[in-house]
Amino acid sequence: MLKVGTDFSGIGSPEAALRRLNLPHKNVFACEIDKFAKESYLELNNPDTFYEDITTRNHSEVEQLDLYVAGFPCQAFSYAGKRKGFADETRGTLFFDVAEFIRDNQPNCFILENVRGLVSHDKGRTFQTITDILSNGGGSLNGQVGLDTIDNGLGYHVYYKILNTKNFGIPQNRERIFIVGFKNWREFRFPKEFPLDITLKDLLEDDVNEKYYLSEKRINTLKTKDRSIGFTDVDTKKIANCLISQYHKQPTDGEYIIETNNKRVNQNYEKHKDELEKGDFMDSYNQTIHKDVTPTITSRITGSNNYHIFEGNSDVVIHNLHPRCGDPKKGGTGHLSKTDGIAYCLDAANSIAVEREQKIRRLTPLETWRLQGFTDKEFWKAQKVNSDTQLYKQAGNTITVNVMVELLKKIYLK
Repeated sequence: MLKVGTDFSGIGSPEAALRRLNLPHKNVFACEIDKFAKESYLELNNPDTFYEDITTRNHSEVEQLDLYVAGFPCQAFSYAGKRKGFADETRGTLFFDVAEFIRDNQPNCFILENVRGLVSHDKGRTFQTITDILSNGGGSLNGQVGLDTIDNGLGYHVYYKILNTKNFGIPQNRERIFIVGFKNWREFRFPKEFPLDITLKDLLEDDVNEKYYLSEKRINTLKTKDRSIGFTDVDTKKIANCLISQYHKQPTDGEYIIETNNKRVNQNYEKHKDELEKGDFMDSYNQTIHKDVTPTITSRITGSNNYHIFEGNSDVVIHNLHPRCGDPKKGGTGHLSKTDGIAYCLDAANSIAVEREQKIRRLTPLETWRLQGFTDKEFWKAQKVNSDTQLYKQAGNTITVNVMVELLKKIYLK
């Protein structure tokens, strides 16, 4: 039986993956500082011990683990953040707490997860420091033994790769760096990608409460002359954005495409028209924009890169609502609220909504959990103890279950 512990546990993606695989395991501990995420986690899981702060835990009281998983905070390394890395005293340095736990506990295997931006932060020096700490002192990196560049490395045999959720059975474009380490030498290969057999439309609910729809007034603001909406064809989008998890009421600029039955798009389409016609290109956050894959879905409630979905007669199309409300000359005065149906819309850097028969709505919390690989039954348990706001945030913060499933298969089932 695998002895498993998780830090920054969120709602328990590794635990859900272990259940999917029917791998016998003992949930030794979980650790999550967010009190709302803790409530959801405990509805879904039954750890022997629950800690609330990795920085105050006594490592010596934790039995040696077979598997340790930590999705340490990513904001300090994100393209969308200030990218302070280890200089961010409240978040970036939490990696060192993870490293200290690994040093003290000596788990047989660990899986660490973070945003793709970690790899290139500070011209790669941040990630180099992380891999040096993990592998120096007798370990290896991607199968290669190198020179020790630091003192007191952990000596693990470390492998890393960027994996995208859309390549493992879920229609969401979510790129994350995964770092897998083994106490004892072994060869390891990351899971093979496979084609999607579902689209975003397949994960949408059939009947949706009216509270998730935008008001007529809000929809009409999209049609004003000030929004510079033109007409052109835009390719169908079938894959959702990546979920993130920050909350901002006041939206900011950064939209890309608006699409309705008449194929309307906004002014930024012209800016990126050539790139879209050629294929993929990188947006301002260095996320890849595809013709048939949307950027990242977020649970952050703001308007920057607010991607929305229009559901036409046959397919689901991702589009973006103009983030400004009110008088454009004043820079916009409106903000998201419950009354206009967009209060808890996922995102700040890519909000998702669905339009059907000229009515626009945001994704429901259940749909966002589906986009992270959780079952409806798991969602309903969490829904009993949390609000829509928290459920959106929790979906944005978690690791995609399907990706964890494939990783665990390669580690334990081969």
